[in-house]
Amino acid sequence: MTRLRTRRQVLLAPLTTAVVGCTRRRTEVAFAMWSGDEARNRHFRGPVAETLRSRYGLELRILGYGDIAEFISKLLSEKSAGSTAGSADVVWINGENFRLAKQGGVLHGPFADSLPGAALYPAEARRRDFGTPINGLEAPWQKAQFVLGYDTARVQEPPRSLDALAAWARSHPGRFTYIAPPDFTGSAFIRHALLRFDGATGSRYPEASAKALAFLRDLRPFLWRKGETYPPSVREQDRLFANQEIDFAMSYGPAFASERMARGEFPATTRTFVFDEGTLSNYNYLAIPFNAPNLRGALTFIEHLQSFDALLDLSKALKSPFPLDPDKLTARQKTSVEALPRGPATLPDSILAAHALPEPDAEVLVRFEKDWQEQVARG
Repeated sequence: MTRLRTRRQVLLAPLTTAVVGCTRRRTEVAFAMWSGDEARNRHFRGPVAETLRSRYGLELRILGYGDIAEFISKLLSEKSAGSTAGSADVVWINGENFRLAKQGGVLHGPFADSLPGAALYPAEARRRDFGTPINGLEAPWQKAQFVLGYDTARVQEPPRSLDALAAWARSHPGRFTYIAPPDFTGSAFIRHALLRFDGATGSRYPEASAKALAFLRDLRPFLWRKGETYPPSVREQDRLFANQEIDFAMSYGPAFASERMARGEFPATTRTFVFDEGTLSNYNYLAIPFNAPNLRGALTFIEHLQSFDALLDLSKALKSPFPLDPDKLTARQKTSVEALPRGPATLPDSILAAHALPEPDAEVLVRFEKDWQEQVARG
């Protein structure tokens, strides 16, 4: 396990001046996190909170958000008002939320590259987040990848490309749908259409987006309820799949189908797949708000979450992909990672990694969601 360093003035020079004069050690660390996954919530309220308390003398307070964009908006308002009394010490962030927070100057740092666990992540995870240069303002944490789920009792062989999926939907009208953007999962699906036409960069956006939007418009009449409405959330999509109203589900969490099976929500014959051309993959990050009341506690918390043991426990609890670069692990650590339990519907990390595609720039993402609303949803 990576051990915490005791001399913070050596480890994190930017932090030293920020905490000079703090004579009383704070014992609470507040974490602003997405609270939409109950298994994750239990893990943080239980094992993570207990370890912070027993090992570091910190009490974890979770600030749950349905959408972290709400917290970023709060930070921007506090910055504008000149408020120095923040409510959170660490925020789980990535993508468009990070771009907005960086542009608004509401993050502390740079700090991330000085953390002892930083070097164990792939270099690209430390450089850019949805195309936005990180510059040490957030620390890589978890890895995620988009997958689709299907029931082998209903679909023997799933379509292995976006074009094949569209052809399947035309042959089986009403049996496929996707969640309405700006839901993150629904947005990820339509971004695959954008990437299908090489629209990952703004320079080719007009041509690529026109083709992608035409593709999605052509698909719409063959969707569930003829595309007149879309599931508003992952929960509703899962319900439709479980009730056999649609034949495919989707998630940015590779273990989602195994989790639903374990809870008795999905049939035991459910499996997941990725497109042969790949599916979107990204990292989740941890950042420190500009007005965090406990900088020392924030750094201790982030160092712990980046440590090998904490990541192993998280992957074990959530059956999620292990995020550290395998080439940077010891032989014993590699053995521990290889022994991680994997649900029956969860693809091996090696298959996911071989089919991982980078996310488009955050600015392109926002633009395409808006165009989808105007030209597909309302078209």
